[in-house]
Amino acid sequence: MAAESLLAMASSVERDLDRHAAEFGISDAKLEVLEVLSCCSGRRACLYALGDRLGVTRPNITKLVDGLERQGLVERRPHPDDRRMVHAQLTPEGAAIASRALPGRVHRLEQLWSQLDDEELEVLVGLLMRTAARTCGEAAAHTA
Repeated sequence: MAAESLLAMASSVERDLDRHAAEFGISDAKLEVLEVLSCCSGRRACLYALGDRLGVTRPNITKLVDGLERQGLVERRPHPDDRRMVHAQLTPEGAAIASRALPGRVHRLEQLWSQLDDEELEVLVGLLMRTAARTCGEAAAHTA
């Protein structure tokens, strides 16, 4: 029952965030990339770090950046110190989309949690973190 409820909520939120991002011609996953780049120094990050920060695989971050690059929202730049690495850099068009789309994304997420008071939210976050830590510990034990 708990797993079903959590999956149903996650699916509902994901659909809502994707509908919002679609208003700007992108997916929510791409909007997340723009959000991270907006917060990075120089509005750029190496693909490896970007993927780690978003918790996605290297092939997925490559695919997301490819799509954003085709749309003119991100461009690839050589890493200043390591020729083997590439940075994704936010373009002015990407920054404009991010500045228009991110407030609505934040608002949607805030609305989701506004139905809980501070104590309920604290309990929920604690339970989710404990469950995630346990799950990560089990995954590490299986790979050892």
